[in-house]
Amino acid sequence: MIKVVVKKENNDYIKCLEVSGHANYAKHGEDIVCAGVSAVIVGGLNALDKLSNKKLIKAVVKDGYVKIDVLKQDQDTKLILQTIMIQLESIEESYSQFVKIIRQGG
Repeated sequence: MIKVVVKKENNDYIKCLEVSGHANYAKHGEDIVCAGVSAVIVGGLNALDKLSNKKLIKAVVKDGYVKIDVLKQDQDTKLILQTIMIQLESIEESYSQFVKIIRQGG
């Protein structure tokens, strides 16, 4: 299962987004759930890199693990993180046996 932990402050402010695990929906290379989550996360990181101030986040990316710590948030960062969450929620809605979003804080 893919576990997404989102830590929020003040309802809107995402402080940390951590994604770990594998969906195991299908065999390696054919897993559309893992591919979907990976596309959302990598696309989001690319958007944060191109559109946001790079000093506002700290990201760790490993096989089966991504952690995005938000050091300071501007409007672009907030919008990109909200978009990532909407996309992950859509995947969770369709594949709830394979993706679980855990919300903490605010």
